[in-house]
Amino acid sequence: MKTSISALLLLPNSYRIEAHMNQVDHLLMNHSVFSYQYKLEQSIQPVLTSIEKNGLVIANEWFTTGLQEKRNQLAHVGNEINQQIGSSNHEVVDEVALRKYWNNNDLPLANGFDELKKYKHLHPTFQLMMDYKNHKNYLKMWDERLREKGTSVDGGISIKGTWQSFASRTGRITAKNLPLTSIPVAMRDYVVSPEGYHMYSLDLNNAELRFLAHYAKCDPLVQQFNQEVDVHAETAKLIRKNLGSHEISKDESRKLAKHFTYSLLYGAGTFTIAKNMRKTFSDVTSADVGVLKDAFYQKYPELLRFLFERGEDEKLLTPFGKIKPVVEFTKTQKKNFTMQSSVSVAIKTLLAMLAKNNVTIVHVIHDEVWVLIPKDEQVERFIEKSVNDFNEKIKEIFPGLPTKTILSKEKIGGKYDE
Repeated sequence: MKTSISALLLLPNSYRIEAHMNQVDHLLMNHSVFSYQYKLEQSIQPVLTSIEKNGLVIANEWFTTGLQEKRNQLAHVGNEINQQIGSSNHEVVDEVALRKYWNNNDLPLANGFDELKKYKHLHPTFQLMMDYKNHKNYLKMWDERLREKGTSVDGGISIKGTWQSFASRTGRITAKNLPLTSIPVAMRDYVVSPEGYHMYSLDLNNAELRFLAHYAKCDPLVQQFNQEVDVHAETAKLIRKNLGSHEISKDESRKLAKHFTYSLLYGAGTFTIAKNMRKTFSDVTSADVGVLKDAFYQKYPELLRFLFERGEDEKLLTPFGKIKPVVEFTKTQKKNFTMQSSVSVAIKTLLAMLAKNNVTIVHVIHDEVWVLIPKDEQVERFIEKSVNDFNEKIKEIFPGLPTKTILSKEKIGGKYDE
């Protein structure tokens, strides 16, 4: 079974589950929190097996035009570092000369990302070297490793992962061998659909925030979802109102609002939020963020109350009831668990529903599922049926969850699937 039962049962990694199979079987069959989850896991096993068997095909053009911008970025940063340190190298950083430069200028030697990050305020070469390594690692993963692990087929390379559900205790589905659940956004246009099909992503919109509004009984936020109000645009209004002295466009403020909301709800501190906001406009202070937090929670007081209660409760709130886990969770982990585990249940419910309707599923990424639709089938009709079936099923599990426009579609493989 492609499911970690230990993670499902919220057990420590060191727990020898094979020595207690009678108790494990009893929990999976009879415990109110675990039995439904286990049945859901059983229902998606054929889906994961199919995804693992079929894999994805990435067009050959990805390795040329698709990665060219990243190669250009790597070369640019490499040249900039070499110029800083007086090396005659081009594009490839002369790391011996770099270390000599740091030593001659009484700068510390940085051997890894942690040290580069620690020292980046001391000299520009530390931040540049971080950028260089990030670009290099990207190319190593999405160029070299894809070629190494993939199989050449007509028009591209077939890539496959080893899939597992409950890779974490929140129930997330991930792929080993290749990190296929982290496919770069740019690569999506280079995914090749089988002949006769279009590929689409069905994405859960604002899933964590919907579940938070539902659990916290936050009527204003639930109402916004049900009335198809752009919740991040509403928060953006708070930002523009409370940071009126800062010049920021509506699009920038919405993007910032989304980042602010999820950073806040997932436990980021005032200093961290302020630091991230300064990437958009440099003079935002921690005091500004404090004002925003107060305004946000004044508008949605139920969220603050719910998150506080979850952090203080010795029990976890799972999609199927409360339970005191054997393994320890921090306050932040307990707060996040409820939303993240609920998203996992929702996406698995979508997988099971689509499979029951004989829809071909080719990929899954956290809160989205990729499916194949025959070219002779009406896409809108397919989406409408999928949305209706999913809404009906998910409301059985989460009565009252705001499901209006919860599913959206996006075409995958726009460049090379014709």
